[in-house]
Amino acid sequence: MHTPAPWLLSDARSTKVDLINSAKGHAIGEIVWVDVRNPSDAKLIAAAPDLLEALKICESNIALLLWSAHPKVYSMWLDVVRSAIDKAIGEKA
Repeated sequence: MHTPAPWLLSDARSTKVDLINSAKGHAIGEIVWVDVRNPSDAKLIAAAPDLLEALKICESNIALLLWSAHPKVYSMWLDVVRSAIDKAIGEKA
């Protein structure tokens, strides 16, 4: 089980390292930038738990829509969402 959201970028950042903290201010990880540094990547990593939660909500809602007028479309969406959730929680590669 991952550390619960929210994850925040620490104010104690440098040009080589971004620190990720829990909501309680505990360090839960760091991103070490060796060559190419893209600050957007650190923001995406910090948002990971929130994105996973959003996908779980989408999964539930899409599953309900599966029985509506466009089951083939919703089935494809559900496959994509479930694949992303599985990857995030380590169920599948």
